[in-house]
Amino acid sequence: MSDETGNETLIESQTTKTVDFYGDHITAIQGVDEEIYIPLRPLTDFLGLDRTAQQRRIQRDPVLSKRLRTVRMDTSGGPQRILCLPLDLFPGWLFGITTGKMSSEMAEKLNRYREECFRVLWNAFKSDILPYSPAAEDMGLSKAEETLELINAMQQMAQQQVDLERRYNTMAGYMRGFVKTTNARLTAIEMRLDPENEVTTDQQAEIMIAVKNLAHVLEQGGATNGYQQVYSELYRRFNVNSYKKLPRSRYEEVMKWLDKRRDELAGGS
Repeated sequence: MSDETGNETLIESQTTKTVDFYGDHITAIQGVDEEIYIPLRPLTDFLGLDRTAQQRRIQRDPVLSKRLRTVRMDTSGGPQRILCLPLDLFPGWLFGITTGKMSSEMAEKLNRYREECFRVLWNAFKSDILPYSPAAEDMGLSKAEETLELINAMQQMAQQQVDLERRYNTMAGYMRGFVKTTNARLTAIEMRLDPENEVTTDQQAEIMIAVKNLAHVLEQGGATNGYQQVYSELYRRFNVNSYKKLPRSRYEEVMKWLDKRRDELAGGS
């Protein structure tokens, strides 16, 4: 197994996409932490840069160095570990490259990368990252309106998470045992009476705890904002922007998904 660096933060790859950027075939990697990573070695080759010098420059930079990652991915030559920067810091690295010793041709190429490359790479992944909303399509919303709807939904869920955590944290041990016991006795009866009623306050508390646990595991794995990823996926999968609006008929489905996703990530780590 080859290894470009001694960097200790290792991320497993989830998907890869190769983008043709004016003849340069750039492979971008989405890690299991949902971040998009750009391998440095091919980029330094495309731009005629000294790879070792660029790696040292990144390691000296207080911002870039904190999010420098080694991503493990399978290739035709076997598993490899590749030094990468997350896509959102990619422009910062590009704009830090000096052009003094570059040929005019390479300087022009670098400027093209600075102007367009981030957008091209982002467009390759954005459909996987921005949740699909059937309701938005039915209403004929534009991409901007759909994105705004997503942001508003995540904001509502974040505020509700904060409110629920404040309410229940002081007696979490007691409430968790009470919630489990109560739900075991009442959920089946409630579902038979009216499965389309909204989840109960106790069920909201259980979802809140499961969301918190999953977000924590995501952040331990390197995610920048675990809560944001969970809210985004809840919105995409269940088309809900508030715990209170979730039908009781889907409560078990939501809990199973949250617990399964947490166990998968915790097992992987």
